[in-house]
Amino acid sequence: MEVVVNTSIIISALLKEGLTRKMIFFSPFELYSLPYAREEIEKHRTELITKSKLDENAYQYLLDSIFSKLRIVEADALKPYESKAVEVMKDIDIGDSPFIALALYLDCPIWSNDGHFKHQNIIKTYTTEELLRLLQKEAV
Repeated sequence: MEVVVNTSIIISALLKEGLTRKMIFFSPFELYSLPYAREEIEKHRTELITKSKLDENAYQYLLDSIFSKLRIVEADALKPYESKAVEVMKDIDIGDSPFIALALYLDCPIWSNDGHFKHQNIIKTYTTEELLRLLQKEAV
């Protein structure tokens, strides 16, 4: 199954060794994101290094490792979906419309712990716990 990974999931995996990080590295899902996600993370680099309690090298290694598990789709591919994505997210969080556009492009769900994605009904959104339950159900 293909899944779009929202920036909040990547940040969660950076900050704490736990379920989210394990799911990025070991889940059977094909994970997708945007160059925008890395750009957003880079804007907060100093803060994230401090919060993660990692040194600069360890942080960079982890960030690169996480992104090595993601297939990055360039914004040009999403142009046909941008207006619909903006329309869907305009009253929710327009800054996350690129993730909606990517999910429309791939015809797949979004993985995010940001509750506002649940306020739209165009794209299925899974939290980390919901995605884990889905994995457990498929394993049975």
